[in-house]
Amino acid sequence: MTTYFVSDIHGQYQAFQKALQDASFSPAQGDKLYVIGDTIDRGSQSKDVLLYILNLQHQYPEQVFLIKGNHEQMFEDWLSGRGDAENYLRFNGGDATVRSFLGSHPLRRAFVNGGLPSPQVQDEARRIILAEYPFLLPALKALPLYIELPADPRTGAPAVLLVHAGIRPGIPLSRQNPEDLLWIREPFYNHYTGEMPIVFGHTPVPKLPGYRGNGPWRRDNLIGIDGGAAYRRGVLLVEWPSLQSIFVPVQAIQPDPIIQVNGQGSSLPK
Repeated sequence: MTTYFVSDIHGQYQAFQKALQDASFSPAQGDKLYVIGDTIDRGSQSKDVLLYILNLQHQYPEQVFLIKGNHEQMFEDWLSGRGDAENYLRFNGGDATVRSFLGSHPLRRAFVNGGLPSPQVQDEARRIILAEYPFLLPALKALPLYIELPADPRTGAPAVLLVHAGIRPGIPLSRQNPEDLLWIREPFYNHYTGEMPIVFGHTPVPKLPGYRGNGPWRRDNLIGIDGGAAYRRGVLLVEWPSLQSIFVPVQAIQPDPIIQVNGQGSSLPK
């Protein structure tokens, strides 16, 4: 019975599945999985990742958990007709998620090439998605913003807080602003000195201070596990409490497509 943490999969379904396979993850054998937000957006298989985790959670409600990230929140807002549609669809990869849920529907073409579909087209896309997946919006709304795990004498694991982005230092957890839990960066990881260990995602590990290697980032009681899948780096699966990890590069699973330029093979720009 092993516990794993992962975050920021961002639609990279194949790399995520490879990480689980490499770990021999088996909820049927008692393994637990905590996904610390950002299952969707930017990656073309966003629907596959989100629906896989929601289905697994339905089958194993005491062993599989999904915490809300800023991208689940943006998708929830867009499905509800709220939020900044341009910010979500054009600048935060929401267009990839909408396309993945539209499947082969002709309307998906309106969400390609970085354009912003008209409000009418967006409304029709919402209607199509919610009609086919009526459970989706309630499931997103029900996601917790954090999970506190108690200490486990069996494994020696300390109590730990799992949260997508982090917390505002100096403020009790019960009074934290949800915006910070979903979006905070430097004020958290540069200044948190609390005694409670915190495992977080949101900021890719290469962008955290002093990071080296392929495993999680560590500093005092902070552990960052965003492997950078949003930028086609990789998916990082971390065992708790050992912090042994499996890193699956996106490029190893899904290389850049090759196109012909003047008769020569060339990778698409990253």
